[in-house]
Amino acid sequence: DFKNSFLYVLLSYKVCYLLLFYFLWKNHKPINYNGVDIVYLVVFFVIWTFIVYEVYDATQEAMGDIRLYGIIYLLILYVLFNAAVFHYVNVRSSRSLWFLIAILNFVISDSCFALDRFYVQSIQFQVINAIYQLLAVFFLVQFKLSSPISLKLNRF
Repeated sequence: DFKNSFLYVLLSYKVCYLLLFYFLWKNHKPINYNGVDIVYLVVFFVIWTFIVYEVYDATQEAMGDIRLYGIIYLLILYVLFNAAVFHYVNVRSSRSLWFLIAILNFVISDSCFALDRFYVQSIQFQVINAIYQLLAVFFLVQFKLSSPISLKLNRF
């Protein structure tokens, strides 16, 4: 019973996250990175990959039969957060910042949910999950209300 209900939760979140990719695509701008941006992105990418691997490593054994669904879910969230960071560094608008903060809140919420369900059950993880889900929705509203005007200074 838990397995089936959890699969429905995963499926609904996957659909929502795929919908968030639409917002990224809709707000896409041509890539305009400088050398410092690339260094920051490489450092971010390495650290973020390590964090995702550690969360996966801690939870993958307890997932059992639903491991494949968990991996797909984790990959969608991994790519979504990468894309949000790359988009923010490229555009640097208040709109892209709110979107990045919302996705970060989803990442924290879902990580706590996975750690609570598949690593160690803890009321702290459940509280963090609930708070960050609400914050993520709040920041998505801020994203929709904010200005798309770039905060990035154009040099030369």
